[in-house]
Parts: sequence; structure tokens; C-alpha cells
Amino acid sequence: MNIYRAEGLAAYAEYAKAAGEEYAVAHELAQCAKVEVYHLLAAELFIRVKEARQAATVAFEKLTRFEGEMAVGR
Repeated sequence: MNIYRAEGLAAYAEYAKAAGEEYAVAHELAQCAKVEVYHLLAAELFIRVKEARQAATVAFEKLTRFEGEMAVGR
């Protein structure tokens, strides 16, 4: 028997995915800093990091709202 609500599981999964993508892009940027063509790659990676950060922030806000709704509903 599953004791978790489907929307709660979806919110946590969405945040985990977004946070993972943010970490992966940030790691790629860090690795890129080690190479001589950093200036060619960095601009595109900074854009991707910003987009990933925004996606993670939106997902975290959804998660926070869900947790708030659950606290009120107790």
C-alpha cells in the first residue's frame, strides 16, 4: 500500500530531476574551466546553468507549496 500522495511523489521527483540537471551542468562548467577553450564554452554553459537553476527553483517552490498544503490539511 502506497502511503504517499501522487502529487507529492511527482513534486519530489520533479525537484530531484531539476536539481540533478543543475548539478550536472554546473559540473560540466567546472570541468570546462580546465581547458584552454573555456571562453568558447563558458557563455553557453552559463546560460544552461541559469536555466537549470530557474527550473530547480520552480520545482522547489512547487514542492514547498505541496508541503504547506499537507501541513494545513493535517
